Amino acid sequence: MNRFISAALLLLLASPLAHAQTSARTSAPLPTYDQLLETAARHLAQKNYCEATTTFTQAFADSTLAGPFDLYAGAGAAANCPGQEPLALRWLLRLTRQPNLPITARDVDNMAQEESMRSLHKFAAWHSFLAALRQTAARRAAEAHRAATAWRAAALGQALPTPPQTGHYAAAKPGFALYYAPVDTVRVPYLVYVPATYRPDRPTALIVYLHGGVSSTTQFPATPEVAQEPIFAAAAEQNTLVLYPFGRQSFGWLEQRAALDNVRRMLAQVQQRYHIDRRRVYLGGMSNGGTAAFWYACQSPAGFAGFFAIAANPVSALGPLNFRQLRKGPPLYSLHAEDDPVFAYQQVRAIYTQQHPWARQWHFASRPTGGHSFLYGPDGPAALRALLAQLMGRPAN
Repeated sequence: MNRFISAALLLLLASPLAHAQTSARTSAPLPTYDQLLETAARHLAQKNYCEATTTFTQAFADSTLAGPFDLYAGAGAAANCPGQEPLALRWLLRLTRQPNLPITARDVDNMAQEESMRSLHKFAAWHSFLAALRQTAARRAAEAHRAATAWRAAALGQALPTPPQTGHYAAAKPGFALYYAPVDTVRVPYLVYVPATYRPDRPTALIVYLHGGVSSTTQFPATPEVAQEPIFAAAAEQNTLVLYPFGRQSFGWLEQRAALDNVRRMLAQVQQRYHIDRRRVYLGGMSNGGTAAFWYACQSPAGFAGFFAIAANPVSALGPLNFRQLRKGPPLYSLHAEDDPVFAYQQVRAIYTQQHPWARQWHFASRPTGGHSFLYGPDGPAALRALLAQLMGRPAN
């Protein structure tokens, strides 16, 4: 499988920090597990498969250290060393016994076609290996489906009904509430995150957050994993509610104006149910979501106190952005990594430099490293908190 293979090779070629465990050997002359893997990786890069197999054999002598990616890389070496096919198969079968194996049905299909393993296809053990992985993938998929179903049911249970009178707000449980905003035949889901400090008798700030990955997402990603998005912890520290719409490739905020309009309908529904301070409604997002934030700031800023964009391309597929809206309107704060491989920093910086004379409310900042997904790195949450503090006028913790 391509993802599995590339991950294995990356782990092997990485520094020892890529491996959480190190050798327990205390004899100084003996190489550590990480050192052996680095040596094996060099042999693999040079296509010295038999030398790599020998080194992997030394490394795997301690069965407590070998992880699934390491075992797969070792099997790939042994499969290309004449006479070592049985060893390759033993390592692959050992891989199937790893706990919590991160495998999908597509991964197994890719592995079945992997050219480096072709010498193993004639062995019954190879087919047993694939069958075991398919069982694991099916079990994981079923578990994920059950978890997602239970999570959605719990979030639906926290949704508030439309109040009978405007200005009357019911108590809301902390956590996530799931709603739907229909558009023609599409039921578009969105979440409302309620911090523990929310009180229906007090107006509360709201962040509308648009996620990234819309251009490559075929289904609305309403799954339990979304709860790990950094925006929710940051909002909790700011005592702020979050409206979190879901987008997908066929109905998202990159190319579908209807999806952008629907976000405003969601906002109106949230303002009906929750006591929102209409002077403190902010909109932002990451990557594709950040591009949408630029669109709102430049094309449709009414009703928002400010905007933020993280790792975003300030170019809209819906047409030229009217940066002159940022002359005196609500501010927009953007943050970009200088090593972003998706939206090149120099291109984003060039747009900022060109537009800044009349887009004085666009506040652009950069960071030297972190790549496109720095938000999910070790200091990403702190960077988000600082950005929100600038936008919302509150000190970051």
